[in-house]
Amino acid sequence: MAKYMEIAKEIEEAIREGKYPPNSRLPSLTVLAKQLTCSKGTIIQAYAQLQKAHLIYVKAQSGYYVASNNMPFFQESEQIRLDTGNPAVSLTSLYDAKHCMSLAIEHYSESSLDVSIEGVHSLRQLLPGFLVESGIYARLEDIYLVQGITQMLSFLSETTFPNQGEYILIEEPTYSYYVQFLKEQGLPVLTITRDALGIDLKDLERLMQTYPIKFFYTIPRAHNPLGTTLSSKTRKKIAELAVRYQVYIIEDDYFASCAQSKRYLPIYYYAQGKYCIYLTSFTKIIPYIRIGICVIHPEFQKIYQQLVAQSYYFSYQHPSLISQATLESYLRSQLYHKQVESITQHFKPYYAMLKKVSASWDPQLARMTGDFNCYYVSVLLHPGISISRLEKRLLQHHIRIARNERCFYDLSHFNHSLRIGIARVRLEDLQMALERFYAIVENEYAHHLSKKAANKAA
Repeated sequence: MAKYMEIAKEIEEAIREGKYPPNSRLPSLTVLAKQLTCSKGTIIQAYAQLQKAHLIYVKAQSGYYVASNNMPFFQESEQIRLDTGNPAVSLTSLYDAKHCMSLAIEHYSESSLDVSIEGVHSLRQLLPGFLVESGIYARLEDIYLVQGITQMLSFLSETTFPNQGEYILIEEPTYSYYVQFLKEQGLPVLTITRDALGIDLKDLERLMQTYPIKFFYTIPRAHNPLGTTLSSKTRKKIAELAVRYQVYIIEDDYFASCAQSKRYLPIYYYAQGKYCIYLTSFTKIIPYIRIGICVIHPEFQKIYQQLVAQSYYFSYQHPSLISQATLESYLRSQLYHKQVESITQHFKPYYAMLKKVSASWDPQLARMTGDFNCYYVSVLLHPGISISRLEKRLLQHHIRIARNERCFYDLSHFNHSLRIGIARVRLEDLQMALERFYAIVENEYAHHLSKKAANKAA
């Protein structure tokens, strides 16, 4: 990395951390060049880089100042947000985003809004090559652009599939918003347990043999809320069972670009696309746009196209034209890969911190599950520790966590766990929050023991 880029990055981090408050004056060219033992020209280049990102501005005859619209890194309030996996917009280069949006607006200035149900053709032409990087070998006509995974899940859940199946099979725990949707719609649901080791394949086969299942919804890697990845053996077996019992798989690979899983191949690959609908999203990587990809085997396409065309009168399945055009600009300019690399490098020390801090925990009290390659991990707590009391005490310290009850369709299956997200927290705050979290866990366990002893004495 060029010297001026290193300096720009250091100054940006200092701004995000509040070392230089909004509207404060930055060190002069002479002072900073002397401090960093470099030329004034290098500092000018660094400041120019920060100006492009709209982080600083210059006053004639005065110097460089921090832009007033820059809040301290990730701060929306005084709370430490461990309860969300939605990345802060500041993780995306504002300069890159504005560049891509400008190109998109210019390129499509003469286009109409009459886009096919598959999406903008010029963008779709890029997607077969893009998907190969994730192990998805699909033809152009198999690929559809959609608003997002959540919208597609709700759409597909109420669709009659070619296998005429009745039940929707889901993992427990799983994506909380989908669980709530299924409950609200009163759709017939079956569940299978998912834990740190994966799922019971014999139980999966029993369910597929016994019940008329429409589809099995699974998040094979970067699981929400567990943060785990199914083994290649399990993914192969799921593909085999799907074809054998004609049960569709809806494979939610929302974090495909950033989940660094060695030699990972999706279920879609092992099934060669048969009885498999593959979903992925760009929203976790570029929060400015809401857009995803749906890959559908030819056997299901005619039905899908008819349903999408009919649904136009009730809901809009397509991402906006500007979202599609912006994504196309990102992919054509290679800025998407730059963004992925930026996020990957940013969170590496976070994963190391999670491992380091949790290594000293008593696993009988709190055990962290996850592969440390995405925005989530789960923590299994001792059953005697009250999650409600723990949550209240953490809030007193301005720390928010996510309870996992909402990720279970059947609350009687709840495994006494909670989820920790790292997408919107500073690294130093993460360490402090985890240490405070475990200290409170220990106190709550001591409270449980004393209460138990008191009840026994009584």
